Amino acid sequence: MDKKIKFDEAIKLADIDNVLLKRRNNGMLFSDYQISVLKRNNIDYENYVNMQDLLFDIEEILNDNYDDELDLISGQIAEFIYYKDTKK
Repeated sequence: MDKKIKFDEAIKLADIDNVLLKRRNNGMLFSDYQISVLKRNNIDYENYVNMQDLLFDIEEILNDNYDDELDLISGQIAEFIYYKDTKK
């Protein structure tokens, strides 16, 4: 059954605010979802001055205690670093 919904309703259903990247106190960009996963894994993103160090520590944690969502965040951060640092 096809149900038509308004654009505003679709945005609410998608919970877009939870996945939008926002500049944080340390200058890095994270979504609310990423922050919640990092906090759940006792990772304080505010203690990092760059994404590379954060990614390294996340990978260390994943080696000791694998978590699907943290692995997803790790991949997102790695992709962000790649596109930010790769000359086009």
